[in-house]
Amino acid sequence: MTAGERLIQQGEQRGIQQGERALLLRQLKKRFGNQVDAGIERCVEAASSEQIATWADRVLSATTLAEVLGH
Repeated sequence: MTAGERLIQQGEQRGIQQGERALLLRQLKKRFGNQVDAGIERCVEAASSEQIATWADRVLSATTLAEVLGH
């Protein structure tokens, strides 16, 4: 793989991660409204892809924001 191809792949991965985070934040806001504050948004932005996937699964069945985030 060339350096240019690696850069493209890294850019694509970042784009995917940004999309995952944006979708999760949208789901959280739709489900929990104004409980999703700037602190929660920062937490989601800093989370790993694996953590985002876990939270995305939990948002479907959790009854509280704390359940989703495991707090």
